[in-house]
Amino acid sequence: MPQQARLIAYPPDGAAVVRTPEPGEILRIGRSADCDLRLDHPSVSRAHAELADGIDGWVLRDLGSKNGSHLDGVPVERARLERACWLRFGDVHCEFALVDPAQAHALTDRARTLRAQSQVLARQLAARPRFSGLLDGLLDGVLQLSGGSRGFVLLPRDGELVVSASRNAEGLDQSSFAGSVGAVQRVLAEGRPLAVNRIDSAPWLAGRASVVAGGIQSLVCLPLLDGTRAVGAVYADRSEPGEPVTQLDLDILAAFAESAAVWVLAGHALEALDAAPRWSAIVSAHDSGVRA
Repeated sequence: MPQQARLIAYPPDGAAVVRTPEPGEILRIGRSADCDLRLDHPSVSRAHAELADGIDGWVLRDLGSKNGSHLDGVPVERARLERACWLRFGDVHCEFALVDPAQAHALTDRARTLRAQSQVLARQLAARPRFSGLLDGLLDGVLQLSGGSRGFVLLPRDGELVVSASRNAEGLDQSSFAGSVGAVQRVLAEGRPLAVNRIDSAPWLAGRASVVAGGIQSLVCLPLLDGTRAVGAVYADRSEPGEPVTQLDLDILAAFAESAAVWVLAGHALEALDAAPRWSAIVSAHDSGVRA
């Protein structure tokens, strides 16, 4: 009986990309924009491989790629895929599995549920009466949507970025950041959200002391934008296995953070004003100086 397949690609520097080709379908894989699964990575050829369902079931065929196609670490030119396995195209790892109709429906339904969930969280966030509650709501929402287990909100103070809220950072004081500094730096510099599902496949992250010390396996980092400029960030990671953060997940997370940023930055500005000396205190100090 023909069976639907699921292929999850894990680009080294991006969110996971999921494709669920139907029975009888051909999935073309490569770097070219017209590929069904586009893997924009220099190790991947423009037309790298194809995954097709035929009389022999699902078959992987390499299309003469420069860096080859691999099945569970073994180079292949053509191979039948009869079970769950790992594929590699150049340096991009992909997880292949056969799914039944119920599993395929659950994949589609998950995206719909996640989008609805983010809208509910955004409405709840807008109703938070206090600034600290707003930060807690933002962080809880990102952790819930991303599947992260630990998180931080970083906001500017006196010209530096500091921890303004944290979750599940046991053993640290409230102001300590124990996540990936490199991920935050990249998000602030580029002003774009970042997801890394397999730290070991991202050379710019894997060897960093903060990542090694925290045992970080995957992470998400979202910019808080003031116009087009990133002035803060929301960060979440986990050190245990979990569902991959897909590109659709990242888009939903980015939209949630973008809507929250308006409230957070406004609250941050009001908090700074509250901390400033009041006019009455300034006048009183001036009068005291005059009398002296």
